[in-house]
Amino acid sequence: MTRRADKIRFLILFLGPALLVYTVFVLLPAFNALRMSLTRWDGLGKAEFVGLANFGKMVSSGSDFATAIGHNIYLTVVPGAIILALSLFFAWIVHQRVRGARVFRVAFFFPNVVSSVAIALLWVLIYSPTKVGLLNNLRAAFGQTDPVAFTESSRLLTSIVPMMVWSAVGFYMVLFLAAMENIPEDYYEASKLDGAAPAVQFFRITLPLMWDVLTTGIIFLVVGGLKFFDAVWVMENGRPGPSTHTMATLMYAKVFEEYNVGYGSAVAVLLFGLVLVATLVSFRLMRRERLEY
Repeated sequence: MTRRADKIRFLILFLGPALLVYTVFVLLPAFNALRMSLTRWDGLGKAEFVGLANFGKMVSSGSDFATAIGHNIYLTVVPGAIILALSLFFAWIVHQRVRGARVFRVAFFFPNVVSSVAIALLWVLIYSPTKVGLLNNLRAAFGQTDPVAFTESSRLLTSIVPMMVWSAVGFYMVLFLAAMENIPEDYYEASKLDGAAPAVQFFRITLPLMWDVLTTGIIFLVVGGLKFFDAVWVMENGRPGPSTHTMATLMYAKVFEEYNVGYGSAVAVLLFGLVLVATLVSFRLMRRERLEY
């Protein structure tokens, strides 16, 4: 009995502070957001309980939330597929011990040490229709003299895709490369003796043995796409409209611009639920029997 009590005291001593911090800064705000999502409140006056009215308004046909979630799905699927393909390709190439592999790692990973806001501002300059805009200068060099406003609302989501790919490929390349380098070389040597081509080695050896890491990368991409905020906010100068809103920017705008705290909290709650469901579904779809090596 004494030994059991000592174990409990040990767990309380080391887990207690972490659980306290998690409760105060995560669980309590989450429950508070759920409570506020059931009210109509401007953040100053008395909150009026409205039940599920905010959620009903969100899921109604033609609502701003329905448009925003469509944008999030686009920013999850399109850049996610490109990032996944390119990061796997570059990781495989670097894994072949090409000359300058360390330089490639640093060069590809560099955007990840820069803040997302700074990256968005950099791409605003790249897309600028003025003389400083790199893309429009390239177009002018090929005879296309009419500048294109790549960051206008009708083109913004499409313009964000290259930025997301450029900024994220390095992180996933390093992640996948670390998994590839943990695979014993014996498997590759044995497959070479059997006459396996590099493509066969990749799909029959590399992918199955790094499947857990690949699953983690896909979940990161899904969660990041559903929570996307920074670039839209920066490129729209802090004023996203219905044609560019994501769920995160819509939540922010409802709370801090329209002072509709109840609706904004409902968006936050539904966003949390969607991220949770997407994560669980991804785990379920990607689940395979673990391979030991």
